[in-house]
Amino acid sequence: MKQTVNKNELMVLLPLSLDYSRIEREGNDKIKDFDMNCIKFIIGRMIYSSVVFVKTTETERYNHHSVISSKVWAKHIGKNYLEYVQLLIDLKYINRKPYLIGKESYGYGFLKPFRFSRVFAEVIQIKSVDDLKSTTTKTSYVKKYEKPLIDFFDYTKFSIDTELAENDVFEAYFIEDKYPIKISHGEPEKEGLATYTYYLMAMKNMVKFMNGIYSFSRDSGKVGKGYKTVGRFYNPFARLNKEIRKHMFYDNKKIHEIDLKNSIPYFLSNYLSRVRYRVSKKRIDRIKDSFHIYMNSESLKTLMDIEVEDFKNLCISGGVYDVFIDRLMEIYGEEWGRTYKRLFLVNYTNCYEKNRELTKKLLLAMFFAKNSQYEKVQQVFAERYPVIYDFLKTKKKQGYKKISKQLFEMEGFMIVDVLAKELTREYRREIPVFTVHDSIATTSDHIEAVKNRFNEAFYQNYGNVPTLSIS
Repeated sequence: MKQTVNKNELMVLLPLSLDYSRIEREGNDKIKDFDMNCIKFIIGRMIYSSVVFVKTTETERYNHHSVISSKVWAKHIGKNYLEYVQLLIDLKYINRKPYLIGKESYGYGFLKPFRFSRVFAEVIQIKSVDDLKSTTTKTSYVKKYEKPLIDFFDYTKFSIDTELAENDVFEAYFIEDKYPIKISHGEPEKEGLATYTYYLMAMKNMVKFMNGIYSFSRDSGKVGKGYKTVGRFYNPFARLNKEIRKHMFYDNKKIHEIDLKNSIPYFLSNYLSRVRYRVSKKRIDRIKDSFHIYMNSESLKTLMDIEVEDFKNLCISGGVYDVFIDRLMEIYGEEWGRTYKRLFLVNYTNCYEKNRELTKKLLLAMFFAKNSQYEKVQQVFAERYPVIYDFLKTKKKQGYKKISKQLFEMEGFMIVDVLAKELTREYRREIPVFTVHDSIATTSDHIEAVKNRFNEAFYQNYGNVPTLSIS
């Protein structure tokens, strides 16, 4: 069902495990001027607060009890908020932890039969709802330089098919026997809890987006006397799971993503074409010793050019990951399936899509990691591109993050500054534009215009046109 959040409305997540007809019957009997929206607000805030992102560990955490101040209940429900809370306690749906000194609030949690439920989204009306919505930017530079893109984020213009989105998110995380979560000694198994937390966080990000809770950030650096934003533009649309983004609408028109295939390898191949490649005796000796290839400085430079051209052609065609799949599967052996499950939190099945997905994950991780990491992936890459590998390894000794920084700056410049911002200027903001790192999302009626601009911009800057995919 397609839903939109209007002014004075709020989208909340509700567990499928509760009997809402029973709650409404009991509420009408026990509470004067009973409002079901108040019940849904309480339940929705509990779910919303049950999962949090922990910056120090870069992970999501699930809390069995959500710490919510009574001021929140009073502000949005009214002075009789305790009647609504008590109703849910009496019905044995939730419990309340003792008052937490220092946090000035109780902890609210679902009783065991109703924990770890699938959820659905619903739009409700509640008092002072606009106080729950906010837009923040990391710096004033982001607010200044990215304003043409930030201005598209009007939550009342977005809509989403919440049922299809939830189903796709659920199926992305829970397959075969992974749901319901297995309980051992009264607690969920660690793996199951982690999977549920990721599922719930994806759904939480969806309601945050639909409710207009937005934040924007991008790196900035000094250029001359002023500053300029660089690299990736982190925005609320880009933070949504792809399973959610594909069910989004803007002004009642379906949003599609025009995606640059093999983005990071593609920018790497163009970076390699432009860098000054130093041919030293040490490098020649290193290549000879490692790969048993006899060469002089001239032939080494020629070999580098050949490798870069081959690598770039694969990137342009969209097939760069495919050439590494079989060899990586061979060298990982039985560890291949376990690696997939560890990285993606779902069971592995031997198919092209999952093998390519894991190959992509491992290659990108290797490009950005220290030389001491992903040694098996390094070996496979070096077998096909020994000179490029040696160049990257040497470069990373000077600081392994320099390569990723350079590539993200190239990507951000092309996607954000050259494509997205120029599209807004050229079409005078008639084309809605949302960047997702290596892709641009727009509505169905503007796909061709964005595709054409993609092709023109990349040909002008790099002399080639990469493969695009549309979803």
